[in-house]
Amino acid sequence: MLRPNLARALLSQLAIHGMEPGEAPVFPGARSQSLQSGRSLVTLVLEGVAARQGARDPVCLGLVGPGDLLNFDAALGTGPDESALWLTRGRQVVISADSLIEAIDRDTLIETALADLRRRMETAQAEVTRHAHGRVTERLAGLLLDIHALGGATEVTLRQSDIADLLAVRRAGISTAAGELQATGAIRVRRASILLSDVAALQRAAAGSVGEQAPHSTVTDLARLRG
Repeated sequence: MLRPNLARALLSQLAIHGMEPGEAPVFPGARSQSLQSGRSLVTLVLEGVAARQGARDPVCLGLVGPGDLLNFDAALGTGPDESALWLTRGRQVVISADSLIEAIDRDTLIETALADLRRRMETAQAEVTRHAHGRVTERLAGLLLDIHALGGATEVTLRQSDIADLLAVRRAGISTAAGELQATGAIRVRRASILLSDVAALQRAAAGSVGEQAPHSTVTDLARLRG
């Protein structure tokens, strides 16, 4: 089932009223804006993937991809300001909540808000499942797969400390997990980036096959070296 493209739908509604807000590029590591000069802002995601985050906790609350919205509750004044960390390159439109309220009828706003809520609940459930099950290696593999599936990215340009924050684990855990995934050929680790080199291998790792095949790979390798 295709996800509704809420961003494009809103842009079409704005165009009917003669409003054509400009698009802007966005880069990995950037954070979305929710306020500007005291005015709530709504972000329309056109390309790329970002991670929703709480006001005080950097853990990932759900992924955002093309067609999704950020901080839309602010348009109706029904929720707290929302922020996100961009995980890939992308394009966005940022518009004030006041402008949306002035240009779009309330029924459309409510319908969009409900669709946005359903999407946020789905992605939040996916994160709960990710955090509740599996080793760090499996969780990292699953996150990389979801980023790839959502935006088509084959490179995630983030520091390992940022990824650790998203998964609520120590940076050392991400370093170890990335090393295990690289050993299978699923990814290549570079400074401040991870390249996806074998999606099938990444899928096997997300399913737990890495742990089954080599639960203590580092210790085993050292034992072999020592004879």
